[in-house]
Amino acid sequence: MKRLIHTGLAALAASAAGAAHAQQSPPPPPAQAPATTELSEEEQSNEIVVLAQPGDQVRIDRRTYTLREDASAQSMNMFDVLGRIPSVSVAPSGEITLLGASNVTIQINGQPVPGANLEQVLRGLPGNQVERIEVITNPSAQYSADTSGGIINIITRNRFQSGFNGSLQTALDSMGNYHLGFAPSWSRGPWSLSGQAGTYGGENENNLHRERQDLPAGPLTTEEGARTFDYQGWYASQMQVGYNPNPHRRMSLSFDGGEFNFEQGQRSLLSDTGGSIAERASDTEASHRNRQVTFNFQQDGDQPRELIKFNAALSHFESAFNTLFSSTPTVGVASQYATGSEQSIDGVSLKFDIEQPFGEERFLTLGASYDQSDQDIGNSLALVSGPGPTPYDANLAGISENLAAYATYQFATGDWTWLPGLRVEAYRREVAAGGLETDSDDTRFFPTIHIRRSLTEHIDLDLSYTSRIQRPGFQQLDPSLRFIDVNRAFGGNPNLEPTTVDAYEANFVYQRNGASFSVTAFDRISDDVVSQFTDVVGGVIVTRPVNAGTSEQRGLQVLLRGPIGRHWRYSLSGNALSRAFDYLNSSGTLSRRDELEYDGIAQLDWRDVDQNAVGADQFQLELRFQGPRHGLQTATDEFVMTNFTWRRRVTPKLQAVFTVQDIFDSTDQVSEVTTDDYFERTEFESAGTRFRLALTYQFGSGPQRPMQDQQPGPPPTPF
Repeated sequence: MKRLIHTGLAALAASAAGAAHAQQSPPPPPAQAPATTELSEEEQSNEIVVLAQPGDQVRIDRRTYTLREDASAQSMNMFDVLGRIPSVSVAPSGEITLLGASNVTIQINGQPVPGANLEQVLRGLPGNQVERIEVITNPSAQYSADTSGGIINIITRNRFQSGFNGSLQTALDSMGNYHLGFAPSWSRGPWSLSGQAGTYGGENENNLHRERQDLPAGPLTTEEGARTFDYQGWYASQMQVGYNPNPHRRMSLSFDGGEFNFEQGQRSLLSDTGGSIAERASDTEASHRNRQVTFNFQQDGDQPRELIKFNAALSHFESAFNTLFSSTPTVGVASQYATGSEQSIDGVSLKFDIEQPFGEERFLTLGASYDQSDQDIGNSLALVSGPGPTPYDANLAGISENLAAYATYQFATGDWTWLPGLRVEAYRREVAAGGLETDSDDTRFFPTIHIRRSLTEHIDLDLSYTSRIQRPGFQQLDPSLRFIDVNRAFGGNPNLEPTTVDAYEANFVYQRNGASFSVTAFDRISDDVVSQFTDVVGGVIVTRPVNAGTSEQRGLQVLLRGPIGRHWRYSLSGNALSRAFDYLNSSGTLSRRDELEYDGIAQLDWRDVDQNAVGADQFQLELRFQGPRHGLQTATDEFVMTNFTWRRRVTPKLQAVFTVQDIFDSTDQVSEVTTDDYFERTEFESAGTRFRLALTYQFGSGPQRPMQDQQPGPPPTPF
């Protein structure tokens, strides 16, 4: 190990010097991706299947899925694909949950995606450029403790054939949404170049229906209207230079960037039993931009999993929202006002890891990391004409630093495999707003343990416990308002405390002859859980985050999948959890409440045996459902979505994918808010059934799909 560290540090110093010289030219931005290992034919032939990567079979803290051969994933972006992954749910509103938990951390090649531009980045990442997805529901000490909802790590393709290869993709749907992408790669000797670039855009329209009644017995008012959403963007991701001078050493310098712009308009008519009250309108222009530069280095030793890794990333993100609100009452004076919101985030991330094996079943992992985020947030409101909310111009500046170190040690005793770990984080935060400054320090220890028991050759039992934390972001702390409608706004809470989580999981897995069955039981206890609190302030409906006591989630996930003959495959997954939480009753006091929440996915797949043959077909029918959700004052209705996908190999180099999304037009967004002042129900109707056609042309040698009947034995064991 001493020789490995010395060799690795010397090589790291030399490569860093070369990288610094390379960065003297105009600075490129982000991307990621350490080199990945080859997949076996068996792994390449399944749809969204569970797999274990070579060299990672001994890891017991994650489960890995491949999207390589999922028909619909090839024509969709990653935001749409995530909801197809077991344990993951995506609501029509865009909220992502993992085993029922929110605050999920999304990573691309190990680099966290800022929540402020999460949807933008995922919509700019085509599914056909993703190698695999790691789902970590109970992260070990190796990962940041600020991952209370778990981690979804998206690993992009990074394996290159010699010479010039790549793909071209174009997609268009019945609502005018489009995507055009280009993903080339070149490799010769130790050098490789790769990247993905493209543009996308489109439009959506939803009808709005809202009912509101002031409590206890006020008049019922209704609001009817429509919302339009036009967007366009571009991306340049994983623009990477790779250098592998020998089989034990690899490094890369990469850039990732993109821009996402949209215009949103809303028109509505407010009325009561006496007729029209007012006409309302809002017009928003918004832009998001992100840039990131990433350097990766890895030095492997002579033994499997003997390595040192170093990762450094510089990132910049900025966004701007400008909205003009108008209200024209039937009786009275019309009003018009403009709001603006700007945010800028500069980030630095450094991570160093050492893995050292001791024999075949013992592994020591040590690591340290440093993360810094420098944010500036500005919000303003100005009256244009008539009466309106009080004008303001507010700014918040914040810096957070997190210095962490961790250690895990995996060993076996008989049929049991143990992975205890400990992480320590020293967190510091400075906030300046409204002429006031605060400076806080917080050092905490986070123990974790993962245990595996191999009951038989085909059955494993996994147990785990982790301690985690969810620290509030700067925008959650910013008390200034951000208007989203004529009389609706969101604001932060400077007194918000972090949420601490104790999470327990037990996972039973059986797999044999190509079929698998797993059951995961979990119990999460959260203190100072954050929920949204809505109140009426000066005629404006203001929603802010508050600490809402203790929440406990106890649940069960069941996953069943396998083949039916040579042509058919099925996949069934379901999650159910009982959630006990505090809520505000009609008298404005806290009460305890228990609710059952559930969601699931059912898929049925038929395919020709030889998917390389011209004319080969694959058909897939999918049903997704999610039950109601509940919060401190809120409730969200259930939804069901049915999708159909047909993929056909048109030529040896060209594939076509036809998708019908939301066949029965059933994904309405329905939410309710109950406060001590009023009750309100809002419904945004589904945009409708969407028909989508995508064409992918592979140039160069490109990968081919092995025949299903060439698969030897059962698929890989899930991890």
